[in-house]
Amino acid sequence: MSAPVVQLPPGCKIVEAPSAPQTAVMFEGYPDLLTPDDMAEIIRQSAKTVRKLMRTGEIPNAFKIGAYWYVAKADFAEFVERGKRGAA
Repeated sequence: MSAPVVQLPPGCKIVEAPSAPQTAVMFEGYPDLLTPDDMAEIIRQSAKTVRKLMRTGEIPNAFKIGAYWYVAKADFAEFVERGKRGAA
């Protein structure tokens, strides 16, 4: 039995899950596709701020289905890790 084929929206890519243990723990319990509310909770910002970051491309590979924004957990983890490296 083979795994089902999943079509990703244009611009999405598959990346490895976060490697840093503290980042991996940060994302426990969240679905593979995050909403702005999920991301806002994780980074302690407003959902409005998160949607702006998605629109401007600062959060990589964000996409809309209808009126709703989503981003893959791995892409958001990459955004968080990039922010940590920039702050160091």
